[in-house]
Amino acid sequence: MQTQLAAFLSGHEGVVTTAEAARLGISSNFLRGMVRSGVLIRIARGAYVGAADHESAGPTKRHRVRTVAILRSQPGALAASHQSAAVLHRLPVLQRDLDLVHVLHRRPSTETRRHDAFTIHSCPGDGAFTQVGGLSVVVPALAVLGTAVSAGASSGIVAADAALRGELTTRAELDTWLERLRRTPGMSVARHVVEQASPSAESAGESLSRLLMHELGYEVVPQFRVLDEHGRVIARVDFFIPALGVVVEFDGAVKYEGRDGRDALVREKRREDQIRALGYGVVRLVWSDLFAPQKVDRAIKAAAATARRAV
Repeated sequence: MQTQLAAFLSGHEGVVTTAEAARLGISSNFLRGMVRSGVLIRIARGAYVGAADHESAGPTKRHRVRTVAILRSQPGALAASHQSAAVLHRLPVLQRDLDLVHVLHRRPSTETRRHDAFTIHSCPGDGAFTQVGGLSVVVPALAVLGTAVSAGASSGIVAADAALRGELTTRAELDTWLERLRRTPGMSVARHVVEQASPSAESAGESLSRLLMHELGYEVVPQFRVLDEHGRVIARVDFFIPALGVVVEFDGAVKYEGRDGRDALVREKRREDQIRALGYGVVRLVWSDLFAPQKVDRAIKAAAATARRAV
C-alpha cells in the first residue's frame, strides 16, 4: 500500500487528499500512520504531502505544493489567491512572504477564516477566477493586488512588474480591479504598487531596485542606452538617474567563478570603465543592498560626486 501511495504522490505533485486516498483503497488511519512515521506531512484537514520532497524543496515550491494540497482537499470550493495565486501563475514573490497559504471562497461570502497554515478570504466577485493546471486561481491582476495587500509593496511590485512584462495582465485591468475593490482594507498599498509598476524590469532585483530608488526620491530611467561620443550604443544599463548623471546596475545573479566567470568579470570591468570614461557615475547593487536604503543612498551620492553627466 505504501508503494501505491508513493506512485500516486509521484504523479500528483507530491500531494494526496483523504478523498483521493480512499479511491485508491487507502484509509485515513493508514494516512495518519504515514504522518507518524514521517512519510507524510499533514498540511490541513484532509490534505497531505510527501515529507521527503517537501522538506528538500525551496520555499516557492513548498508554497506551491501546500497551496495545491489545500485546493484539492476542497475541490471546487476554494481558489488560490494573493501570493499563493501569484506562485501558481509563476509570478515571483519574495521568499519571506511565503509562510502562509492564501485561498478564497469561490461563492459569495464576506467571511474570512484564519487557520494555522492558511487563510480563507471572501469572494471578490464575478470575473475573479481562472484555471491553472486544473485548479481554480484568481486572475493574475487579483493575484498582484492581493500580494501587495497581504505581503506589502516589495513582493507586490515584483509580482506586478513580472505580470505586466509577461502580458498576464494590463494596467487597465489592474485599475479596474482597484476600483472594484476600493473599499477593501489595505488597497492603498496595492494602488501604490500599480502606480509604480513597470514592464521594463527584467528581474525581481530590478523591480526592487527601482522601488527603492523611488522611495529615496530619485527619478530614474530604466533600460537606459549609454552612447559613446559617436552616438554608438556601448551599453544598456538597468537605470539612469538623469539629475545626477549616475548609472545604477543590479548585479544579483552574476557569477564570477571559474574561467568563464573570470572572463565575464573582465568584460564587465571593461564595460564599466567605458561608462565611467564617458562621465557617468556608476553604482552596482547586490541583493543585500536592496534592504539597506541608507547604504544605497550614500553610494548614489558618492557616484554623483564623480559624474560629469548630470542634466
